[in-house]
Amino acid sequence: MRCRLGVCLLLASLVACTTHAVGVDLRGAIDHPGRHDFAPGARLSDAALAAAPRPEAYLLGAAWLRADLRVAQRRLQAGILFDLSTVGQRALIGDHPALAARATALARWVKAMPVTGRAVALLDPRKVEITATENWPLTEGDALYYPRRPRTVRIVGAVERPCEVPHVALRDAADYLRDCVPAKEADPDWLYVIQPDGRVFKLGIALWNHSTPQALAPGALLLVPLGKVADIAPALNGELADFLATQLLPAEGP
Repeated sequence: MRCRLGVCLLLASLVACTTHAVGVDLRGAIDHPGRHDFAPGARLSDAALAAAPRPEAYLLGAAWLRADLRVAQRRLQAGILFDLSTVGQRALIGDHPALAARATALARWVKAMPVTGRAVALLDPRKVEITATENWPLTEGDALYYPRRPRTVRIVGAVERPCEVPHVALRDAADYLRDCVPAKEADPDWLYVIQPDGRVFKLGIALWNHSTPQALAPGALLLVPLGKVADIAPALNGELADFLATQLLPAEGP
């Protein structure tokens, strides 16, 4: 069968694209770490099953790292740094040196964090295999990471110093603040919860807005937000929580 040169080249290109293997990096507490090549059309379950997580792997804290999300997350990080810089400058102008120092410390911390490309995903090999809506296609450059199960909860942000405290089953998220002293610059009304699977929740902790008690999973992160920044950078605290959700277990505060 004959075809014009241009058409033939296009067809050859399409065939090459559909037959090119998808390279995925598998890491952590698994039996088969390293780069693995999967057939076109492979999905999360294929990589998760190939990784073979060990018994000590913490499936709830596992991470799917997508190359195509890094640009957006890099922009998010840059926006947070810009807002923290603005808060620091306004605080100095308004003679609030403690707030300026807190913003500077947070900026150093955020700047040192890697841009991971993490996406919220179900990564239990068998569960994702039978859950079609969660079994997303793999793309070149993806990675799966399975950490070991942690035993603590970390509290960061507007605190006198970051705290790592033992996880207690069914303990309310807000109650953990008893174990970590909020800074004077903290917002007394709100708290952000970042569960180890990357889900983010904003909780009211004042008498006027107190949320329903929420238990934490081991490895959860509590972000104590900065107060008095709503007029300067209204999205700052929420965006910081979203960026923290992209980090892998474990992560450290400023």
